[in-house]
Order: sequence, then C-alpha cells, then structure tokens
Amino acid sequence: MLVKRRVAILLNSTVIGAYCVLAGPALADELDLQRQINAMQRQLKAMQEQLAKSKEEQAQQARAAKEAAQRAQEAAQSAQHAYAQAAGVPAQYPPGTTIFAKAIPSSFDKIHISMAGTFIALEGAWRERSEVADGASSPPFGSPGIPLQNSALWNENEFRMTAQQSRIALRAWGDISPTQHLEGYYEMDFLGASTDANNRESNSFTPRIRQGFASYDNDDYHIHFLAGQAWSMLTQNRVGITPRYENVPLTIDAQYVVGFNWLRNPQVRFVADWNNIAWFGVSVEQPGAVFPGSPSAATVAPPAPTSVSINNTCTGSSHLNGTTTCSNDVAPDIIEKFALDPGWGHYEVVGLQRWITDEVANTIIPNSWSQQAAFGWGVGGSLLVPAIPKFLDLQGSILYGEGIGRYSSSQLPDAVIGPTGALTPVKGLDFMLGAVAHPWSGLDIYAYYGQDRTYANPWTVGAAQGGWGNPNFVNNGCLNQNLTGGTLGAFNTPIAGFTCTFDVQRVQEFTIGLWQTLYQGELGRAVAGAQYEYVKLDAFPGLPTGAGTPNQGLNTNNNIFMFSLRYYPFN
Repeated sequence: MLVKRRVAILLNSTVIGAYCVLAGPALADELDLQRQINAMQRQLKAMQEQLAKSKEEQAQQARAAKEAAQRAQEAAQSAQHAYAQAAGVPAQYPPGTTIFAKAIPSSFDKIHISMAGTFIALEGAWRERSEVADGASSPPFGSPGIPLQNSALWNENEFRMTAQQSRIALRAWGDISPTQHLEGYYEMDFLGASTDANNRESNSFTPRIRQGFASYDNDDYHIHFLAGQAWSMLTQNRVGITPRYENVPLTIDAQYVVGFNWLRNPQVRFVADWNNIAWFGVSVEQPGAVFPGSPSAATVAPPAPTSVSINNTCTGSSHLNGTTTCSNDVAPDIIEKFALDPGWGHYEVVGLQRWITDEVANTIIPNSWSQQAAFGWGVGGSLLVPAIPKFLDLQGSILYGEGIGRYSSSQLPDAVIGPTGALTPVKGLDFMLGAVAHPWSGLDIYAYYGQDRTYANPWTVGAAQGGWGNPNFVNNGCLNQNLTGGTLGAFNTPIAGFTCTFDVQRVQEFTIGLWQTLYQGELGRAVAGAQYEYVKLDAFPGLPTGAGTPNQGLNTNNNIFMFSLRYYPFN
C-alpha cells in the first residue's frame, strides 16, 4: 500500500513537472498579452477623456465666436445708425433695416478696384536751347518747338524740374457673367496749363483727363466695345486692339518721340476678334485740324481772290480755351485697324479718313463767307517682335497720307488754304524705329529714331506766294539774331525789314534712355530714369538771293537731357 502511494506521488510529480515545463512559456505569453491589453485600455480611456475635453473646448470657442460676431453686428448696425442720422435719415427707421444697408455698401464682392499705374514723379530737363518748356517738349517738336537762330532763346540753356507728370489711375471691373465683362478706367495727370489746353492731340484741358472710358467685352461672340476718351485706335498696341495695352514709347518726355503716331481722343470703338489671333476694329473719333501759323490774308490782285481762314477762336464760356484756336469740323475722323497675333510678334495695318473743314472769306467779294472742306486720308502699319525673347524687343511703324499732321508727335499742319479759299491737305510721312532691351530684371534700356516730314504744297498768284514750303518765300531773317529790342524771347524774331517763313520739311529725333527699378516689394515700386534726345528740324529752302542770310538748308536743333524718379505705391 505504501509502495503504491509512493508510486502515485512519483507519477503525479512527474506529470506536474512535465506540465510546468511545457505550459510555462505559454502562460508567460498570456500574462504579457494581458498586460498589453490593460495598457491599451488605459490609453483608450485617456483618449476618450481627452476627446470629451476637446469637444467642450470647441463648444466654448464656438460660443465665444458667436458672441463676437453678434457684438460686431451690433457695432456695424450702430455705425450705420450713426451714419444715417448724420445723413438726415428719419430716426424712426431702426438700425439694420434696408434703408441703412443701402446707405453704406457692405462690400465690393462683384466689382474689383485697382489703382495700379498711379505714381508720384519728380522730373527734370536740361536743354541746350531754351524751349520755355517743362517735362514735355511743348510746343511740340515741329511747331517749331525749337528756337531759330534769330531768337535769343537759341543761345540760352534751360533747366527745369517738375512733378506735373504725377499720375492718378483708377480701374474698376467686374463680370456680368463668366463670358461678359465690364470695365471703367480713369487716368489723369497735372501736365498742363489753362493757357495751352486744347483738343488737337492729348485733349489736355486741366486737370488733364488722359483717359476716361468704359468698355464691354463678350467672350462668346468675341466682340469688344469702348466709349470715352482713350488712346486713338490708330496708336500701336502690344497685343490685339485692346485698351490699356498701347505700345507707348518709354520716354520721360511726355511728347514721346518724333515719328510716333498718337492721340488721346474721345471715341466710340467696336472691335471683333477671331480666337484672340486676328482682330478688326472701327473707331469714330473726335476731329481737330492743325493749320500752319496764325490766320492771315495776303493782298492779291484780281482775278485771283484772296481768302482768309477764320480758324475759330475757342471761347471759355463753352468750356474751351479762349487763348487758342478751334477748328470748325463737320464730321468725325474714322479709323480702321487690322491686327494679328500669330504667336510670335504683333502686326497691324491701319486706315484713316478725315474731313478737314474751315470757314473762309473772299476778300474781294463782300459777304462771301463759305465753309470749305478737304478730304484727308492715311494708310500705315506697325510691328512689334521679340527679336530675342525676354531680352530684346524691336518695333517699327509708318503712316503715309494727306492731312495726317495731327496724328504726329510734331503736330505738323494738316492743310493749307489756296488763293481761292479751297483747302488742300498737306502730304506727309511719319515713321519710327525702336528697340527695348531687358538685360536683367528691373532694367529696361530703350532707343528710338523717328521722322515726321511734309511735302511742299505751294501756290503763286501774281506777286503773291502761298501754301506750304513755297520756294519763293523770302527767308532772309531766319539766321541773324535780333538784338534790336522787342520780344526777344519768342521762337522766331526776325530783324525789322526781314522775314522768316519757317515751314518745316522734316523733323528727326534720336532718343536713348533707361529705367532702373530701385525697389519692388509689398510697398509698391520705385524707379529711376535717365534720357538723352537729339531733335533736328529742317526747313524748306526759300529764295537764294536777297538781303540778310537767305534760307538755303536752314535747320535748327536741340540737345536735351532728362531724369525721372517715380514711386508707384500700388504696383
């Protein structure tokens, strides 16, 4: 019995030992797994507690934001109420009603506003020969704007500084629909005076409205409409026939460059395009004729009747400048333009039709006033090509026709008056070549050469000479300086007993300059510019004989240096 018990104890011990040897690792793994489960449960509980705390914080923040919005709304309503009271709105209307919402627009969520193009300028010019001018060559290059050798101004240097080119620009635009767009643009500067304001070229009544127009564009039908004052459609563009994208020379001189064809003119313009590649436009624009010199009458024996141009004096009561002349126009100028943007460069062809009119009188027939008209025309074209992309742009333009003087920077005459009172357009040719280089970001270097020239349109009746560029004009007083007194500061002051009929045959200009960006950042842009220009006027020759110094190859010229500092706060 004892042996059996010992055997049983031995067997049980063996079994238990074997179980411990075999089951021990599994039991350890189970215990470790349990510890991991417990740790995960503790982490889950912590996350649940944190989530509950976060939801409470979010709820508190939402309540705070709601309270802040409510306080802001109450403040806005209080401000609207105060504004309404100041404006005299009846007090019975409580704050927040429709009448107060209309009093102060809450946002411009559909209309975008930009003042890009606005700048403050300080500029200066030094001229070898005094033009008695500021930041622009004024009178224009061919008026003549350069004094002749008979004037004391020929020997006078001139230095002037001005801020008059400082400019204010405002653009507002929005979308009627994704394919219909409206824009209004206004641009002004201060480069003018009440005594020289006119509507012949820049429409420069003071303060000067450079541009003020509204435009409509429709992407579905590829049409564009403009009404107001803008650059004439005859002015070269950089792309398409698009306002605000004119290819205007980069000069500091606000008269730009000889050979550049331009006006800033009231107009109604219609343009259509084909996939923004081919463009065709027609513009109906404000007319204005340029006649040579002041109206005068010559004595001519019958049967050739003498005529005199009225060249009407403007009147201040009609909001025109009473110190200058206004042409008597009966029809607008018509301009057509075809432009092409094939993917490399920009190309244009232009056409111009004009009706130059004036009231004239026959001096030998009493009460014989009559309105005369002459048809003027012009054809031309231009190109702008990226010769070296992002480094060098080249351009050229040309305009040829009769009665095109108004569209030139030199403002040469459009027409002359014949012995019978008939108006005859003056034939002209304008061209300009230009290059603009961009050596590195922020630097633009430009160079231009241009010419405006006219062709003689003379007449002779008996002993009388007239027209433009008449070779029988006596010009023996153009070269000898007048030192006898009188008005020595005028552009043309021949000695008593001498005459000087300076009819401009050709104006030439070479200009080179640069613009360097000094700063560009969150506060806008600041630039500095410097420019040199050489301008030369050649006159038609007159009689080769006579007292004094006859006009044979007469010319005058000027060397001009300019500088500019400009700050663009919104660019």
